[in-house]
Amino acid sequence: MRNNFFTFVLLAFTLISCSTTKKLVEKNLDERPLSNSVRRQFDYYFFEGLNQKDNQKYDQALESFRMCLAIDSLDAGAQSETGMLYAMIGFTDQAVKSMEKAVKLNPSNWWYSIRLISMYSDLKNWKRAIELTNSLQKIYPQKEEVYTMLATFYKETKEYDKAIAAFDKLEELNGIQESTSFEKYQLYYLLNKPQKGIAEIDKLVNKFPTDSRYKVLRGDIFMQQKMPDKAFEIYQNVLKDDPQNAYVYISLSEYYKSKNQPDKAMESIVTALKSDQLDVDTKISVLGQYVEKLAHDSTKLVETESLFKLLVDRYPMEEQVHGYYAVFLQYQKRNAEAISELETMININPKNDQTWMRLIQIYISEKKFDQILTVTNRAIGYLPKLPGWYFYKGIAQFQLADYQGSLISYQKGLPLVPVDQMALKSDFYAQIADNYYKLQLKDSAFVAYQQSLAANPQNNMVMNNYAYYLSLDKKDLRKAEKMSAKTVEMEPKNSTYLDTYAWILYQEGNYTLAKFYIERAVDNLTKEEDPGVVLEHYGDILWMTNNDAKALKIWQKSYDSGNKTEEMKQKIENKGWKRETDK
Repeated sequence: MRNNFFTFVLLAFTLISCSTTKKLVEKNLDERPLSNSVRRQFDYYFFEGLNQKDNQKYDQALESFRMCLAIDSLDAGAQSETGMLYAMIGFTDQAVKSMEKAVKLNPSNWWYSIRLISMYSDLKNWKRAIELTNSLQKIYPQKEEVYTMLATFYKETKEYDKAIAAFDKLEELNGIQESTSFEKYQLYYLLNKPQKGIAEIDKLVNKFPTDSRYKVLRGDIFMQQKMPDKAFEIYQNVLKDDPQNAYVYISLSEYYKSKNQPDKAMESIVTALKSDQLDVDTKISVLGQYVEKLAHDSTKLVETESLFKLLVDRYPMEEQVHGYYAVFLQYQKRNAEAISELETMININPKNDQTWMRLIQIYISEKKFDQILTVTNRAIGYLPKLPGWYFYKGIAQFQLADYQGSLISYQKGLPLVPVDQMALKSDFYAQIADNYYKLQLKDSAFVAYQQSLAANPQNNMVMNNYAYYLSLDKKDLRKAEKMSAKTVEMEPKNSTYLDTYAWILYQEGNYTLAKFYIERAVDNLTKEEDPGVVLEHYGDILWMTNNDAKALKIWQKSYDSGNKTEEMKQKIENKGWKRETDK
C-alpha cells in the first residue's frame, strides 16, 4: 500500500500544469538573471520538453531538458523534469541524481522533495527518505503528509518509538482519529507495551462514548489477553445500551467458543447475520467462516435454512449469498436446488468462472453428461479463453461416444492452456490420445500419449493407459511394462494400475508373476469400481496357470457383474480355450 501511495504521488506531480512549471522557471531566472534572448531559448526548450513528455516521446523530451540544463544547469525545474524522465525510462540512478540536484537548488519546494522521497521509498532507501522527510518537516510543520510518511518509514526501519512520535504529531494536528489510534495501538504491541496500546483504544472510547464499536474492540482486546470474563462484561454492557448491536454478537460467538459452548456461539452468529446493522459485506465474510458449520449442524437445519432464505430475499443481487446457500444445499444433497442458486449467480455475474465450475462439478457427480455439454457450451459463450470448458466439454462428448467431437474440443482448448500449466497440457494430450484410440487411429494415439508424458512425465493415468493400449496391441511390451511398473510403484494399491501391470506380464508370458499382481488388483477393488474386466483378466491368468475350475468360476463372476461380452460368453460356454501346452 505504501508504494502505491508514493507511485500515485509521483504520477500526480508529473501532471503539473505548464503554467505552474513556468512560474517555477521564472522564479529561478529572476534569481539568476538571463538575457531576454537566452531566456526565450530556455523557455522554448522547456515547454517543448513538456509537450513531448505529454505525447510520451520521452527520449525527445529528455533531450529538450538537457538543452535547458546546457543553458542553465542551476535551474531546479529543469533538473526535476529531467529526473522524472529518467525515472520513466528506468534510469533510476540518473533519476535520483537529477532530483537530488533539484532539491538542493530549491530545498523549500514541496513537490521536488516529495518526488525524491518517492524515489528513495521505491528503492527502500529508508535512511535517505527519513532524512529528507525530516528536513521537509522543518519547512512544513503543519503538513499532515510529512508525519504520515515519517511514521511509515520508521515502521520499515522498526524504529517503532519514532513512528509513534510521528503519529503523536499527526494527532496534535488532527485530534484523536480512529486510524491514528489503531496504528499506535499496533506499534505499542510491537514494543511489548500492551497497556499503552490499550490506552489508545480507551482514548477512542472516551472521545466517542456513543460509538459502541470501540467498546466492543476493548472487549476483543481482553479476549486476546485471555481475559474472557472481562470481555464478556463489556459485551453485556454494550448490549444494555444497544441490544441489537450485531458486532457484539460476532464477538460473543468467540467468547462462547472459548468457553466450549458451541451452541451459544452459533446462536450469536445467527443473531448477527439477521441484524440490519451488519452491512452485507461483513455478513458475507462471516458466512464464509461459518457456512460449513451451519450446514453440518443437523440439529438446526430448519433455523439455518430460514436464515439463508432470509439473506437471499434481503440481498437477491449478492451472488455470494446465493453461493453460500448453494453450499448448504449441496451438503444436504439437494443438488437440484443448489443448481437453481448457481444459475441465479450466473444470471447476476456470468463472468464468474468459479460458479460455472461448481455447476459442472455437480453434473459430473451425477454423471449427467448432456447437461455438462450444455453448460460448457454456455460457459464458452461468456469466457471463451478458458481451457477448462473445452476439457470438460470433451469429457462429456467422450462419455456420449462422440469421439470426433471430443477430439475437436480438446484440439480447440489445447492452445489456450497457459505455458506454465504443464500438468493441464498433459491431461489435454491424454484425452486427445484416448479419442484417437477410440477412432482406431492408434499411431496418432501413441504419439499423443508421448506428448502428454513429455509435458508431465509423472502423469500416472497416462502411463497406465498408454501401457495398457500397447499391451492390447501386443506392441512394444517391454516399454509398456516399464511404464506400468512406475504406476504401481507410485500407487501400489490402485487396482486399475495393478490390473494393467498383471495384464502386460500375461501378454509377455510371465503368468506366475501376472497371477501375483492380478490377485493384488482384485484385493484392492473398491465398491465403486466395476470389477468386470479385472475379473476377466484374473480368469484368463488362472487358466494359463492351469487353475481351470477357479478360472471358470471367476469368468462367471465377471459375466454376472455386467461384463456380458460375446468373448466372455464363449470362454464360459467353451470352458476356456486350448492352451499351446495342451496335448
